[in-house]
Parts: sequence; structure tokens; C-alpha cells
Amino acid sequence: MNYQDILGCYHDTTVAQLINQCPQTVDILCKYVPDLDAHHQATVEAVASIADINPDQLCQELFDTIMEQTPIETLDTDVLLELILRGYDVGHVEQLSKLHRLARKIEAVHRTNPDVPKGITLAIKKLERSLTAHLEQENAHVLKRMLHEQPLNLEAPIAQMNEEHSLIKLQLRKLRQMTQSYSAPESACRSWQRFYRELKALDFRLSERIYLERDVLFPRFQL
Repeated sequence: MNYQDILGCYHDTTVAQLINQCPQTVDILCKYVPDLDAHHQATVEAVASIADINPDQLCQELFDTIMEQTPIETLDTDVLLELILRGYDVGHVEQLSKLHRLARKIEAVHRTNPDVPKGITLAIKKLERSLTAHLEQENAHVLKRMLHEQPLNLEAPIAQMNEEHSLIKLQLRKLRQMTQSYSAPESACRSWQRFYRELKALDFRLSERIYLERDVLFPRFQL
């Protein structure tokens, strides 16, 4: 999970919004801006600028504090749904499309290099197809029906979604095996190295989403 999923964009999120979300963030903010009362409408980015620190550092500290006070497993269902839909949907499919093009380029340019995982382009394309179909069905027939914890029978569609989760996890495992857990060889060019880094990050995000749905969200709607 990225801190943006919880904090929002540091260009827009204000001190007042953060304190309202988690009062304990006051301790972190006051550490950097003692006269915090005069900066309630300032953004997190502005606070970082006043304190002369990297905004990412401040956001990470704020994120850690929020998650200590409110573990993700205890989030309200509607908040959890918003987190999943806002933080994990479109970006995954778009990223897979970009990675597919990059994989095709690497397989073509380095076709004589024995370190190139043969068939990686096809494997990513299969994952893209699986994920696209899965998200369309899941959003339309499962997640939207969970809003406001509507008392509907979702056992059958949840079971179907979890079967698809298992398929996606198998496809991710295959990518890890093909890439030696995303370890680029010494012969890898910059594009190849970037490809593995981005693929590893996508693997993490997809695995995280599956955990949030299968182990945290879905059990709330199962008998």
C-alpha cells in the first residue's frame, strides 16, 4: 500500500483534514511545525516546505501513525471499498498494458540473450486479460453491492471472485519464476531493469489487493 491510498495527495491534503482523520498525527506535525494552530489549512506539502524536509518522509511518518491507530483490517467497509476501488483498479490495467509493450520490446531487442525469460510477453498479456475480465465482473456484481453493507446474498459471486484470485496468483507466481523473483541479470539494459522493477511493484500491489478482498473484505459478507 502507498501512503497516498490513505493520506491522499500531499499537494491537496490539509493539516485539518489529517487531524480530523487521525488526531494522533498532531504529534508528528508539531514536531516539524510547533505553531501548528496557524497552519491548519496548509497542505502537507506546505508543512514539509516550512520544515525543510522531503514531503515523502513526512507522508511516510504520518501514514505509519495513522495505520498504528487504525489497522486496515478494522477500517469501515465503505472506507475499505473506496480504498480498493480508488487505489487498485485502473492503474493495474494501464500498468500491465505498458509492461506488455515493454516486455515485447525487450524480447525482440535481446532475443539472442539466454537470460531473457522466453514467453514473458505472452505471460503478461494473459495476466492483463485475466485481470481486466476479473475487475469488470467484480466491480459490477460484487464490490458495488457491498456499499453501505447491503444485506445481500453474495456467497456465490464471492466464491467465483476467489477462484479468479487464485488464477491471478498462479499467473503472478509464474512471472516470479520466469524472472528469478524479478532479479535482473548483469547483462540487463536500463529498460530491462526498469521492466523488472515495475513488474515487481505491480505484483506487490495486486497481491495486496487480493489480500484486502479475500481475507479482509469478503469474510464480512460470508456466513
